[in-house]
Amino acid sequence: MSKKTSRPLKGVTGLVAESEIPYHGVRGIPHIREPGNAVRRKTGNWRIFKPVIDLEKCIRCRQCFIFCPDSAVIWKNHPEIDYWICKGCLVCVRVCPVKAIKSEREQE
Repeated sequence: MSKKTSRPLKGVTGLVAESEIPYHGVRGIPHIREPGNAVRRKTGNWRIFKPVIDLEKCIRCRQCFIFCPDSAVIWKNHPEIDYWICKGCLVCVRVCPVKAIKSEREQE
């Protein structure tokens, strides 16, 4: 049977001490085994909303390219979204100074 934590939370029972959690050779939770691997995985199917760029409004400031956490914005004289890896976080929508990027609900 597991030991209880040394400082149990008020009203919470059944907690397990961290020292009792088996790590199987990996210390720390959560453990990132390979950071930055989204470009090799199809993470685009996680989206509910997707960013859509209006190139007529775009001023080529590159803010979307700079701030995209998954490098889903590709720069080819203008921004393009790689929907294969875009998770739909919509950071690009929030950082666009001229509102040239809008969010649309993903079609099933």
